[in-house]
Amino acid sequence: MGTGEEDEDPNDGPGLIDLDMKAFGTGTMHDPLRHAMGLRNAQDKCKMRMWDSFPSLFQNTIFHGEQDQHIKSLRHSGTRAEKIQYAKELKDAGNAKLKAADVGDAQENNHKNKSEKEELDARIQQVQTTIIQKEQDLQNLRQQLKLLVDEKSLNSCCAKLNEQPQVGSTRRTEDFEGAVSLYEKAAGLLRYVECIRPDWKNDDGSYKGIEDNHLRVDESAVEGDDVEAAEARDMVTSLYLNMALAHQRLEQFDKMREACDEVLEKVNSTSVKALYRRAQARVGPVGALDADRNAAIRDLQTAAQLAPQDKDVRALLAKLKAERKAKELSERSAFAGMFDRGEIVTNNVQTVPSNSTPPEKLDLRDPRVQAMLDIYPGNSVVDS
Repeated sequence: MGTGEEDEDPNDGPGLIDLDMKAFGTGTMHDPLRHAMGLRNAQDKCKMRMWDSFPSLFQNTIFHGEQDQHIKSLRHSGTRAEKIQYAKELKDAGNAKLKAADVGDAQENNHKNKSEKEELDARIQQVQTTIIQKEQDLQNLRQQLKLLVDEKSLNSCCAKLNEQPQVGSTRRTEDFEGAVSLYEKAAGLLRYVECIRPDWKNDDGSYKGIEDNHLRVDESAVEGDDVEAAEARDMVTSLYLNMALAHQRLEQFDKMREACDEVLEKVNSTSVKALYRRAQARVGPVGALDADRNAAIRDLQTAAQLAPQDKDVRALLAKLKAERKAKELSERSAFAGMFDRGEIVTNNVQTVPSNSTPPEKLDLRDPRVQAMLDIYPGNSVVDS
């Protein structure tokens, strides 16, 4: 019996949002979830402009202050002298790691050179013995001997450190990275950024989004004209430059340059060593461009004006200038040769041979004759 109500249509749905999951991740407006995430990311970017402008070495100070209670305590209640003293202790620990990594490099080089030399000496002796025993193979064995001796000579001059990752090299990388972390913590006692939002940590200890209006930059320890402020600036400068050195050993030239930038832009604009190491960072990458080399030369010129007697600065400046001049001369010569070679073909009657020239005297290789005759050189084709 009817109840007066229409029977429910099983195909009549409640009007769900049309989500085409095949399009998920394509970034189209048909994907509302991804579109909403894009809007959120754009909004977050606007809220983190200051944060994003900080180099990683300064960003990391926000986490050192949360992860190390002693650092946090000194920041908020320690005197400047206490901060400098603990920064010195952290710096010494970082220096020890940096030195250990450098010593490890030298020891591995010596050990590897020695073991390779002994191995090659043994193989050379074996080949020489075989030559005596097997005269019939003399020619082939002598060739092997020459190759081995050449290899020994090459390896005695330059150790092949990077052919395969070794346990020692991994340990040295860890030492360099550990040194950087200690330097960051030490510098973070005197110049740091912190989040003043009370609930910026989640329950699991992870961090919530970092927004500029919740950040506080503290540089009070390096500000002022008193003796302690000057000492603090010297300490921070030294720590950043040591970071740059460690990054140079790791061939992380972008981070090396960031550390030098931080010195020159925030702490000491006349630091000769920062200018010198920034120049090294600019030309360090294999793919360094002419603009990088020119910027490095400008840094070194400024450093040379500040410290005319600095031999390292003048040596690198002379080297880069000589390389730039040689490159310019090479390019000039190449372009000059390009435009000097050959003649321009033209149909101008003044450039073609006179009509009085007998046909048998015309040189078909002459571009002017080719223009006059309207012929062009090409591959010879012989009819069969």
